[in-house]
Amino acid sequence: MLTLYDYGPSGNCYKVRLLFSLLRIQCIRIDVNVKKGETRTEHFLKNISPNGRVPVVIIPSDYVHKLSNVENSSTTSKTPTDSTSSSSSNNNSTNEQQSIILTESNAILTFFSDGTPLYPSNPIERAKIMQWLFWEQFSHEPNFSSLRFWITLLDKGDDPQYLDKINERQIKGYEALNVMEDHLNKEDWLVANRFTIADIALYAYTHCAEEAGYSIDSFPKIKSWLRRIENMPGYVPIDD
Repeated sequence: MLTLYDYGPSGNCYKVRLLFSLLRIQCIRIDVNVKKGETRTEHFLKNISPNGRVPVVIIPSDYVHKLSNVENSSTTSKTPTDSTSSSSSNNNSTNEQQSIILTESNAILTFFSDGTPLYPSNPIERAKIMQWLFWEQFSHEPNFSSLRFWITLLDKGDDPQYLDKINERQIKGYEALNVMEDHLNKEDWLVANRFTIADIALYAYTHCAEEAGYSIDSFPKIKSWLRRIENMPGYVPIDD
């Protein structure tokens, strides 16, 4: 079974939990306390993830083997001689397969949603999804996750040492919210006017924006979009 190294309050971890719930993917959850430095231990850095962050998904070898079989079955047929040679090579490859460690929330989203409506096969739609995923990590997430961590989890909202950093991040965060509001004023969803992993990625921190000191009262399209996601079959809240 899949293993998810998880930190409950993390929006990035929540993306994965939400996706797994929507797709009914089962996993073993291992809680890692970021505040206590449990992602920075020698064991975690050496054996789980060298970047010292969560989420991390451990994909067991039998899961990898199933994926390999699906990929092999989709290849074109070969001559009998080629087939024999390939079979021997594939057997050796299978024997050497080991568990895969997958990090970075949006990489995990794309991997597990592949082949589902959440990550459509149309190359243009995929490119648009990737466009939002990159934007989320560069222009959105840093201005929400850090503020939420400082204000809600560390209780530094009134700390003079944090005020300048908070104000700077909030300016950029509101710029990101305006980008989303403008888009959602034209379409109900971020890509192809349907629910995809782009929406999951942006939902994770947008829906708890108030915990980062933002007000979304002046963003009616975003508020409606949040409600649509929360009404999706299989939806689970971040504190579930």
